[in-house]
This record gives sequence, structure tokens and C-alpha cells, in this order.
Amino acid sequence: MSKPPTIRDVARLSGVSTATVSRYFTGKTDAISPETIENVRNAAKVLGYTPSEIGRSLRLARSRVVVMLVPDATNPFTADVAASVEQALKEYGLSMVLANASENAEQQDRLLADAQGLRARAIVLQGAIDTPRLRDMASRQDNLIFVNRRPAPGIVAPYVGIDNFAAGFAVGKYFVDRGYENYVAIHGPRHYSGSTERLDGFLAGLGEMRPVLQFESPYTMEAGYRQGQLLLADRSRRYAVFCGNDMIAYGVYRAALEKDIRVPEDLVIFGFDDNRLNEWLAPWLSTVKVPAFEFGPAIAKLINAPIATNDQDRNVILPFTMMTRTSA
Repeated sequence: MSKPPTIRDVARLSGVSTATVSRYFTGKTDAISPETIENVRNAAKVLGYTPSEIGRSLRLARSRVVVMLVPDATNPFTADVAASVEQALKEYGLSMVLANASENAEQQDRLLADAQGLRARAIVLQGAIDTPRLRDMASRQDNLIFVNRRPAPGIVAPYVGIDNFAAGFAVGKYFVDRGYENYVAIHGPRHYSGSTERLDGFLAGLGEMRPVLQFESPYTMEAGYRQGQLLLADRSRRYAVFCGNDMIAYGVYRAALEKDIRVPEDLVIFGFDDNRLNEWLAPWLSTVKVPAFEFGPAIAKLINAPIATNDQDRNVILPFTMMTRTSA
């Protein structure tokens, strides 16, 4: 098996020094004549030579790779945001490595270490967990971007996402305006900023004096199903349920089907995210639409923009939409 061509091979074929070839591939061509540039380009093409990304990243301190950490790679909304980012990065000549942190702090820290080893151009955290390693990286690096969950207090870095409090408030107000009663919130873990903001907004939208049953839940269908089974053991009330995401809502709906509870006649369900499965499998689900495919352009623009003096100025708040269908 023949060895891959090297920078020395390109220099030998084009009749110039390796330093000149290196300057060409790093974009420092001001002092190189047009004829030499053409010779180096042709030699590289003939040999099939491409510069080593590892070597390039060592010279430039950062590579052309962006690492995105996600909390659950099986969640359709999470996957759509990641696909949006990958597509947008291509326009800037950047590549993306996707890593599943699985809502696990230790796994997230291992992946952060790997991202540092890759000299990633940026590290995009879709659903970050507050850890000492993350805080240390945020204090030393300016290439972290937080998505969906805001940075924990004390961490200053750009954020891309919606106003979760305002979205939750809109759902609460909608419930009141529709005359619903027996309010229930099946929300995500309270130690995640997005979960807390959605829940607090929902409670504020309902009004302080209105009682609400609250259940903390992972953002999965299985967890929503378990919570739905517990809630719907009492069939004496028509509950109005706000779910922390669509996956939880699917689980609650499954529990209702098994008990022959009709939606919305006997049970009101409202989700969050409006992931792409709704159009095909759950066109009945009322939910908050978060524009998954708008994340990519916003994040790519942040990565390629000059560093601002104040990262708060780089926050991008995307619009949300209330999608009212038959379930609420």
C-alpha cells in the first residue's frame, strides 16, 4: 500500500520549499508569486494531497471542527437542532462532531475533554449540565455556546434558544382563557434552567391563587407514560396537563388510551417543542413550537463572528409559536 503524499512531495514536484507550500495552505500567500501559487496548487492536485487537519489545528490553536454535545440523541427535536447546525456550518467550511452526553455529568465531562483534544473551533452544548470541569473551561475559553439551557449562574457565554418563561406563561394564560381547571404540570428536572423557566412561566400565566399538581419527570416518553398512569388513576376529574416536552406528552397520551380516557373530552394535553413527528404521528397535539431549524444559522453565525466584549450581547432569542390543535 502506497503512503499518502506529504508536504515534502508537493514541494519537490512544484520546485519550491516546504515553507512556501505551508504558507500556501495556511492562506499566507501575500509574498508568493501567482506562478508559484499555481505550481503548488497543480502539484497538490496531481498528488491528491490535502493538508493534515491535526497539524493545521496545532498551528492555528483551533481546528475546523465544531463539537456539539446533546442530552438525548434519540429525541427528534434534539436531532433536528443538531442537523440544522451541521448544515449551517458547511457554508463556513466547518465540520461537526456530534456526541451524546445522555444527561450524564461524567459523560459530558469526558466529551468536553475530547473536544479540547480535538482543538474544537467551538463547543456547542445543547442541554448543558453544570459541572466543575465545564465551569473551568468556560473561565479559560471563549468558544462555548449554550443551547436551550442557559449557562448556570457565574458562567458567561452566549446562549441560543427561546424565552422559556414567556412560552410557559403563554400556555398558562391559554389554559385560563379556555376555562380549564384541575391544572397539572409534568415538567422536566428543576435543576435545568429551561425546565424551571417553563414551569415558572406556566404558574405565572395561571395566576398565583390557582392550585397546580406538579410532577418532575425526565424528558422521555417512558417517563411521561409512568406519570400519566399515576395521574389518571383518579378519573373523577378532567385534568389540564402541561407537559415539559412532546415526548412526555406522548407518554401521557398512551396512558390515557389504555384507560379509555378521551382527549380532549376527558383530558387536556399541551406539549412543548412541536418536533417533526407531530405532523405525521400526532397532528392532534397542541404544543409550543420551537423553531429547531433556525438554531443552525444562529449558532454558525456566532461561531464565525468576531468575539464580542460582552457575551451577553451575543445571546440569540428565537421566536416561539403557540400551536393549538385538538388536544387542548
